[in-house]
Amino acid sequence: MTVLREDKNAPFCSHCGYVLKGLTESSKCPECGRPLVEVLTRQSPAFLNAGKRYRSKATLFGWPVVDVAVGPKDGELRGHAKGIIAIGDIATGGIAIGGVARGVVAVGGVALGLFSVGGLAVGLACATGGLGAGGMASGGGAVGVLSSGGGALGVVAQGGGAIGLFTRDGRGISAGAPDVFAHLTWFFGPQRMTSGVIFQPMVATVCLTLVAGALIALIAWARLLREPTGGTP
Repeated sequence: MTVLREDKNAPFCSHCGYVLKGLTESSKCPECGRPLVEVLTRQSPAFLNAGKRYRSKATLFGWPVVDVAVGPKDGELRGHAKGIIAIGDIATGGIAIGGVARGVVAVGGVALGLFSVGGLAVGLACATGGLGAGGMASGGGAVGVLSSGGGALGVVAQGGGAIGLFTRDGRGISAGAPDVFAHLTWFFGPQRMTSGVIFQPMVATVCLTLVAGALIALIAWARLLREPTGGTP
């Protein structure tokens, strides 16, 4: 939870950022429930302004073309960037990069978008991550219409262990699956299951994400060329 503290020296919860000033009758944080002895902290003014903020003057669809909000700044514990290209602790935009990223193309620890890459990636079109879930999903664990991973769950799935309507894994290939996989070699790779086949779906989802990101970046770049340079820190 991002909290704006008017008193920059006010004590706060190190887990969720909740301001604890005036709290006298509780031994726990009212927001997250953690014991105060574990989470009560007070940061120095220098730390509270150690983050970075930048917002371009150029806008597109009412959003800044570039917005950067990383780290604590002016009492805000976490930066939330919102822009066509957004980079922050929490990022929302066309291309969103952050700890938690939400956008058309999202890259982060937790990534939610149309095209997503992250530790936990959820993508409507495609997702790549430690755990990927989406239309086309690849990663350590994958859940999707087309899925490939160490463990895969989907309509068409392949991996170390696969569950779905049509599957192939270390145990073999399901009935009817050879014809299906023959038409999906662009995603799943060659029909013959080898150790290297598992990487082709990841290459496919990453490449699709890069293409989408490149298109958005080109649009943003073209907009920046038409506007005065600079932005607000």
